[in-house]
Amino acid sequence: MALGWIFAAMLLILNIGGTGELFMRSDAKLVIGFLLALSSGITFGFAYLATAVMLLPKDKRDFDKI
Repeated sequence: MALGWIFAAMLLILNIGGTGELFMRSDAKLVIGFLLALSSGITFGFAYLATAVMLLPKDKRDFDKI
């Protein structure tokens, strides 16, 4: 989740696609920042969770080694 927040911050700082300029010109900075951080955090959080689930051991013998 923190990786998603870092991604969102870098997206604004590096002004990729003009997002930083659009953010700075906006009247609703708080709402836009919240939505960007929330959506990026959820996306990266679920990607982390999916990776962890896919890397779980598949049989009992491998699971007992953990």
